Amino acid sequence: MSIDPALKFQGPQVLQSPPHSINMQNARTAEEVLAAIEVLQRRQNALATQLEASLLSNEQNSRQLARLNLSRARIGSVAVAARSLSRNMLGEASVTAGRISQAVKELDLEQDRVKATLGVVEQVVELKACVLGVVGCMGATQDWETAAEYMSRASKIPTDVINSGFAATIVPTAEVPDPPRLTLNSAAQSLSQLFLREFERAVEHEDGASITRFFKMFPLIGQSKQGLDAYGKYVCQGVASRARVNMQSVSVSGQQDGLVYSKALAKLFEHIAQLVDSHTPLVERHYGAGTMVKVIERLHSEADVQGGIILETWYDERTIDRKLTDVKSYAFSFLVQSFLTTQKDNKSGARTQSPAPRSNGKQLRPADDSIDLRDIDQTLNEISAMLMPWSLYLRFMSSRAEVSGIQGANTFQRLQLVVTLN
Repeated sequence: MSIDPALKFQGPQVLQSPPHSINMQNARTAEEVLAAIEVLQRRQNALATQLEASLLSNEQNSRQLARLNLSRARIGSVAVAARSLSRNMLGEASVTAGRISQAVKELDLEQDRVKATLGVVEQVVELKACVLGVVGCMGATQDWETAAEYMSRASKIPTDVINSGFAATIVPTAEVPDPPRLTLNSAAQSLSQLFLREFERAVEHEDGASITRFFKMFPLIGQSKQGLDAYGKYVCQGVASRARVNMQSVSVSGQQDGLVYSKALAKLFEHIAQLVDSHTPLVERHYGAGTMVKVIERLHSEADVQGGIILETWYDERTIDRKLTDVKSYAFSFLVQSFLTTQKDNKSGARTQSPAPRSNGKQLRPADDSIDLRDIDQTLNEISAMLMPWSLYLRFMSSRAEVSGIQGANTFQRLQLVVTLN
């Protein structure tokens, strides 16, 4: 509660004395006595004014203090009531709330434990159904698809539940007395061998439906690697068979233009690219994204083998070794002169002798030995025709495998060497 500043006590005012102090004791004349009396009156009037202001200020302060005392009394009663409320009512409510909170926490913990226990029980029930289902389907019914589905469902159950003592007590029955883990492992091995045997039999009989049927069931029993290996072997056999057929077909149509081997390589790479393009959706749908890379690696190795066979045949048929030896035996100027001379002699019907250097006046090569640079040019054109589909094939395989580290087939290193030397 504030006090009006105009009513505040200003303190005693110091009266200004005349330049020369005049009082009754020092007065000597009547004028000095009158002047001293006048000074005393002014001082009296000032003191009276200050006294009246001080009394007025004290009265205002007294009223404000009375109001403050009244407010303090009221606030004191409110404080007493608040302390009484906190001590009597809120204290008990706080203790009760604490007990309720602790009880709720204990109830939540108990509820979570019950849910976890129910979850384990449900998983054990599911495990028992899967174990009995697998054994039953592998028995007289021989329902391999359903058995694989049961194995797939069992693989989703946590390992600690399968290996728990509770599962070892609940799951075994008189028909299946072994622990669940042992039963599932044995079933997986048996089904894997069975699927592999049936897959190879379907490949032997060229039964496409059975091949697809058993290929899709390998990942369900946790044998994805074995399924991809069998599938890679199957497609590589197809590539090898097609490569032999292509080689026989182009050998007839390609002899006239001299591009028989480049056509065989082009058909080989085209066949592999078609296999990768058409089989990728099936493989990745059942085995997961990126799993086609394993098959691509097998196909790439088979392309190396089949391409090597074609190149070895081309190498021997075109006598590449002799051409390389001839080219390295002569200087470039002699080769150019030989080519020009060959052109002139062909017009006149004469045969060009070899421009090989002589030793002691004797030729190192027979007189009828010569180099036909047009044959060299044709060989280089054939090499270029073989390198073109190879380059396209590598770019395609790298894009499908989504790796930049795929290297060219080893058999093409000799082809690159021929290009470099020529």
